[in-house]
Amino acid sequence: MRLYGEAEEENDFFSSTTATSAYETFLLNVVEALRDSFPPSDKSLSRLLGDAPYLPKSVLKLLECLCCPGPCEKSEKEVQSGDRVTQGLSAVWSLILLRPNIRDVCLKIALQSAVNCLEEVRMKAIRLVANKLYPLPAIAQQIEDFAKDMLFSTVKGGITERTDAVALVTRSQMDIDSEKPTNEHQAGGMVGKDSSSDTDQSCMSESASSSISEAQRCMSLYFALCTKKHYLFREVFIIYKSASKSVKQAIHRHIPILVRTMGSSSELLEIISDPPSGSENLLMQVLHTLTDGTVPSPELVSNVRRLFDAKFKDVEILFPILPFLPRDEVLLIFPQLVNLPLDKFQLALPRLLQASSHSGQGLSPAEVLIAIHAIDPDRDAIPLKKVTDACNACFEQRQIFTQQVLAKVLNQLVEQIPLPLLFMRTVLQAIGAFPSLVEFIMEILSRLVSKQIWKYPKLWVGFLKCAQLTKPQSFGVLLQLPPPQLENALNRVASSRLLWLLMLASRTYGLHFQGLFW
Repeated sequence: MRLYGEAEEENDFFSSTTATSAYETFLLNVVEALRDSFPPSDKSLSRLLGDAPYLPKSVLKLLECLCCPGPCEKSEKEVQSGDRVTQGLSAVWSLILLRPNIRDVCLKIALQSAVNCLEEVRMKAIRLVANKLYPLPAIAQQIEDFAKDMLFSTVKGGITERTDAVALVTRSQMDIDSEKPTNEHQAGGMVGKDSSSDTDQSCMSESASSSISEAQRCMSLYFALCTKKHYLFREVFIIYKSASKSVKQAIHRHIPILVRTMGSSSELLEIISDPPSGSENLLMQVLHTLTDGTVPSPELVSNVRRLFDAKFKDVEILFPILPFLPRDEVLLIFPQLVNLPLDKFQLALPRLLQASSHSGQGLSPAEVLIAIHAIDPDRDAIPLKKVTDACNACFEQRQIFTQQVLAKVLNQLVEQIPLPLLFMRTVLQAIGAFPSLVEFIMEILSRLVSKQIWKYPKLWVGFLKCAQLTKPQSFGVLLQLPPPQLENALNRVASSRLLWLLMLASRTYGLHFQGLFW
C-alpha cells in the first residue's frame, strides 16, 4: 500500500509539473502573439496579464524586455521602443494596481525602465513612476529609496569621468600604436605626436559627454520626484559639493525646468535660507531661475537678504534680486559691487539698471555713475583701478549711458564739494565718447574756474588736458583764469600759435593780460 501511495504521489507531481509547463508555454505563446499581432494601443495584452490566474517568470521576463529594451534593440523595427514601451509600462501599471502578490516584481521593472540607457524609454517610465506610481502610499517609499540610491551612486564612484577618459585615451592610443609603421619615428615623429594629441582631445571630449549622459540617466528619476515632494531637493544640494564636474553639469541641466515647476514653495525657500556648504554655484542658478523674467516673491527677496547678512558675505549672492532691492540698500552695497572683478561687475550692472525699469527701485544710469564717483578709494578700501574700470564699463554701453545721461551726471558732480577724484577723467571720457558735448563741457570748465580748480592739483592736471583737447573752444575759458594760473596754463598746454592767439584775444579783455606774454 505504501509503495502504491508513493507511486500515486509521484504521478501527481509529474502531472502537476507537466500541466504547469504546458500552461506557461501556452500563455507565453499567446502573449507573444498579442504583442506581435496587435497595435501597441490595443489593450488585449494588458487585460490578458491582468486576468491570467498565474504569471510565470518567463512571461514577466518578456514584459521586462518590453519595458527595458537595450540600445541594440532599438533599430529592430522599433518593436521594443516608443509605443511598444508604452504598451509594456501600461501593463505594468495595471498589474501593480490589480495584483499585489507580484507588485514588487512589476515595480522593479518600472524602476529599471526609469533608468534605462535609452532616453525615450527612460522618460516614458519616469512619467509613469512619478505621476502614477509615486502617489501610491504602498510603494512610494520604495520608489523614493531607489531614486535616492541612484542619485547617490553618481558621487560614490559611479560617475568618474577622469577614469573613463584615461581608459578611452589609453585604448585609442594602443590602437594608434598598433597601426604605426616601425619606422614612423624616423619618417615623421612630429606628425604622429600631433595626431595622438588630437585623438586624446577627442576621446576626452567624448568621455565628458558620456559621463554627463550617465549622470543624467542616474538622477533624472530623482529630479522628477522632487517636483512632487519639494523637500527632496535638499539632497541634491547636499551631494553637490562632492560631485564631479560632469555630475555638476548634469545637475545644472535639470535645474531650470525643476525650479520653474517648484516655484517659490515653502520647502524651496527653506532650502535657500540655509543651503549646505559647497553648494553656492547651485544656489546661484536656482536664484537666477526664480528671478529670471519674473518678479520674485517678497519672501524670496527677504530670504536672500538674510542669507547675505548672516552667512554669505559675498555680494554676488544678491545679484539675482538686485532689480528688486530698494535704492537705499543698493547704494549701501554699491562699493562692494565695484570691488568685484571687472567681469562680475559687468554682470551686476545690467541687473542694477534693470531695476529702474521695474517698479522704480534700484538705480538709474545717472545714479550709477554718480555712485561710482562717490567711492573714495582710501575710505572704502577699493583700488582706484577698480573704480576707473567700473566707469569704463558704463561708457562702453552708450545706448544706456547716453549723451543726455552724461550731461546730467556732470551737471550734478560739478556742484559737489569736494569735487570727485575722477571728475576730470570722466569729463575727458565724455568728450571722447560724444564730441558734440564740447559746448556743454565749456560751461563745466567755466564753472570749475569759479570753483578755483587750480587748488586741486590732480583735478587741475585734468582741467589743463581738457583745455588742450578742446582748443580753440577752450581759449575763452582759459582767459577767465587769474594771471598766475593763466601763465601756468599757457606754459603747460599752449603752443606758440596758441600764445599768439591768446595775446590777441587778451587785448579785448584788458591790457593787464599782456604782461604775461613779454
